Amino acid sequence: MRLKATGSRFLTTLVLLCAMPGSYAASRSVSVVALPNGYYVQPNKKAQASIVKRSGGTVLPGPIAAYAVFRHIVTGALGEPSALSRAYTNDLPFHGTADTRYFVLDTSTGKLESDLTESAWKQRLEALGVPQPLEIYAPVLVL
Repeated sequence: MRLKATGSRFLTTLVLLCAMPGSYAASRSVSVVALPNGYYVQPNKKAQASIVKRSGGTVLPGPIAAYAVFRHIVTGALGEPSALSRAYTNDLPFHGTADTRYFVLDTSTGKLESDLTESAWKQRLEALGVPQPLEIYAPVLVL
């Protein structure tokens, strides 16, 4: 008798879930990548990766082409991820061009340095003790 009651509850729940597809779709969440000290990578209104602070506010509006985390440092390249990196999720390391700009975010202090050239970026990472070479990868966000 107990098995029948449990089975009927399951069927009732299943029927209710199937009858409410609109409410399920409305509550669908967007993926967010947790970073150190209350920062997150999440899509902005244009579905581009950006960095936000838990307490609110956008720290780096993006788009972010690639990033990596070393301890409390979040660093990477600005711009659109390449189409090839999207085809292979984030398995391919990012390779910038002469025009690529980079960023360094120290999540322990909140200090953001953006629009860095590649040489300035590498010097800043070295000063912070980030091991070189550092591979950065395209963010994977599910919308």
